[in-house]
Amino acid sequence: MRNRFEGKRVLLSGGASGIGEATAERLAQEGAHICIGDIDLKGAERTEQRLGGNAFAYDARDPESASNLVASASAAMGGIDVLLNIAGIMTWGRFEETTPAAWQRTLDINLSGPFYLSQAALPELKASKGCIVNVASVGGVHPVYGTAAYGISKAGVIAMTQAASLEWARHGIRVNAVAPGGVATPMHEKSTAGGGVDPAIFAEAAGRNMPKLTDRDACTPAEIATAIAYLASDEARYATGTVLILDGGQSTG
Repeated sequence: MRNRFEGKRVLLSGGASGIGEATAERLAQEGAHICIGDIDLKGAERTEQRLGGNAFAYDARDPESASNLVASASAAMGGIDVLLNIAGIMTWGRFEETTPAAWQRTLDINLSGPFYLSQAALPELKASKGCIVNVASVGGVHPVYGTAAYGISKAGVIAMTQAASLEWARHGIRVNAVAPGGVATPMHEKSTAGGGVDPAIFAEAAGRNMPKLTDRDACTPAEIATAIAYLASDEARYATGTVLILDGGQSTG
């Protein structure tokens, strides 16, 4: 594996499990110094102990927590070259059934969290002419039945990615996003199996979103990590405002 991130200082949210953990592992293998922020501090510390780096408590709903995380990571690494906004939650529920609490929590974690963290990291990224990769979703590109709040939050992530890429290009900062379809992560399993989801919603969603690569295994966190690593690397130096869809053909269904 090439050392594309040798000497790079990477701040990553959501590294306790799933895509975040896989991405931390991938970039650490390529030489990066990793700082992980996660509301699951014990999980983040397990990842950090396995890979090296640092782990800090981070609540994506709280702007002050974002500022504290950036300050802690910058102090630990001497600056920030790459910001990866990966922390997020999956929310199931038809439009009319989505409660105010579920709506607000979904927007807070999936959209406001990346906004606060990107805003807080801007001075560090300006100094390093660094980059940001956000994790959106194919649900933000087109609607996925029964996930109104989730899809709207991820559509916001895509809009934020493009707005930031436009505004921050003058600072030499690239901002891109990946938009996965279904990925075999603990978050996905928890949200669909025993997670309080109406089975009828899930069955209807499966019937309305038809992946074309039906003979293949589910997408893995490591595969999404590969895409994130590309967008965060100098190999993608001419990519900004890009939304890379990895959904097995779901968006064509």
